[in-house]
Amino acid sequence: MTLLYQFEISPFCDKVRRVLHYKGVDYETKEVPILDAPLAYRRVNPTGKVPTLEHDGRRIGDSTEIVRYLEQRFPEPPLVPHDPAERALCHLLEDWADESLYFYEVRLRFGEPHNVKRWVPQLVKADLPLLRPIVGFAVPRALAMTMRSQGIGRKSRALVLEELERHIAAIGGWLGDREWLVGARPSLADIAVFAQMYAIAGTEEGERLVRAAPVVGAWMTRVDQATARGAQVR
Repeated sequence: MTLLYQFEISPFCDKVRRVLHYKGVDYETKEVPILDAPLAYRRVNPTGKVPTLEHDGRRIGDSTEIVRYLEQRFPEPPLVPHDPAERALCHLLEDWADESLYFYEVRLRFGEPHNVKRWVPQLVKADLPLLRPIVGFAVPRALAMTMRSQGIGRKSRALVLEELERHIAAIGGWLGDREWLVGARPSLADIAVFAQMYAIAGTEEGERLVRAAPVVGAWMTRVDQATARGAQVR
């Protein structure tokens, strides 16, 4: 059995789910309560972070390591290009998504009060009902401290949106007439960037910026269709 420990709304968990879908791997999910992450869940993953994949008696943490494992165990259809230059570009785009775009989705979903009202209930839904208000109060404040340390939390909302607009324009500029970010078929680059953009587009601000970039919006639709559960790989 393949089991994915997750926060459903995490883009990193979405990334892993879409890789599993694309490769046709059957799996089950286990939602991790927020309060379990620093406590009981550490028996599964000592870092306390999700996702963690359990497969054939092994547990693999970190979305990038999980994808590397799945690429080795389920090589078809491939998500990492064989061409060295394309492979390098795929790596760079995945890392950019994970380490840069990620903080924009966190800032928008959990740093803007109107978005917090929508997303915190989704984040704490696996916790005990009596504890959800406490967790829901604490999580945005903990994330605000993380964002301040990283830097994006010290920027104005206007500057964050300006920077995000440039990132989205860069995706559209790179795509041009291409269907996919790297090569002639979907790759890990598409899935990693899409997962962050999907979370970003789940906010009022992000949805507006994506709507204003039709090339990016069309690409997101293609990636979503290619990596949805039950999708037929072309």
